[in-house]
Amino acid sequence: MTITTTEARTSLSQTIARFRIEGASADPVVFGDHRKPEGVVLPFELYVQLEDYIDQVRFEMATKVISRIEEAIANPSKAVKVERHRN
Repeated sequence: MTITTTEARTSLSQTIARFRIEGASADPVVFGDHRKPEGVVLPFELYVQLEDYIDQVRFEMATKVISRIEEAIANPSKAVKVERHRN
């Protein structure tokens, strides 16, 4: 469930208290204007657990991009052409 930015701000103390009690198992708080998800607050304990995973995913994505660039340089005729659209 997404709460408004105002609700997130006014309930921050209660959210932190809940994080202290529940630790990494506490549900994150998703917030945004007009209840459209724009941000998330999660327990720091959970963030620490996710940090290594996030770094690994970034590394794997970068490795794939580098591999595709190297392949395009080695085989320019097989490279996918991307057209830029001007506004």
